[in-house]
Amino acid sequence: MKPNDGRLQTAEHILLRILKDRYGVSAGLSRFKEEGGFLEVMTEKDIRHLDAATLSREVNRVIQLNLDVKKVVLSREDAKKIADLKRVPSYVSQVTMIDINNFDKSPCADPHVRNTSKIGRFELTDIKRVGHDRYRFSFRVF
Repeated sequence: MKPNDGRLQTAEHILLRILKDRYGVSAGLSRFKEEGGFLEVMTEKDIRHLDAATLSREVNRVIQLNLDVKKVVLSREDAKKIADLKRVPSYVSQVTMIDINNFDKSPCADPHVRNTSKIGRFELTDIKRVGHDRYRFSFRVF
């Protein structure tokens, strides 16, 4: 498998869910390339103290649960009941949702693996502040 075959995107969902639940961040930008990806999040809290190795272990723990990943298309009204749609353009009436076995439910049209066991190993390679309230988490899977 190549890193751009949905493994990075699925791993990004897991990382973001952990960051949202623990630190109250909101999602920003994410980008994926052959060699890895990054996720930018926004928060008023200073999270530069976070340890990349610890977060990598947490993401890998979830990956090892072998959770099913389902793609479901919902009406905008139904999707709004279970997820924040701020990043989904208002003209989109049918929202593609990714459901990682009730661990995370998020709107996303990117490719994803069918089970977290297909991701492989996750490594958070860098955490840095890139703005007043913005942090970038760079990562790879292998």
